[in-house]
Amino acid sequence: MERYIGTKIILAEPMDQWTAFQSGFARGELVIGRDGTGPPGYKVVYEDGYVSWSPKETFERAYRKVTSGELALLLKEG
Repeated sequence: MERYIGTKIILAEPMDQWTAFQSGFARGELVIGRDGTGPPGYKVVYEDGYVSWSPKETFERAYRKVTSGELALLLKEG
């Protein structure tokens, strides 16, 4: 198999796993802390409308915020 690097622009916001489970788009084993929340992560919305949840560490390894200059270019092209 070959290695590939993919790029995509997504929408995301911080959201713990418990809240994502309650919203219906987190899957897998649920972990609840003593404070009643789950591990930190992000709600992710893809261009096609698909919504998922990603653990914080996984998300932050794969994504970074779009800079204001990049956003200006995206809006200009769109």
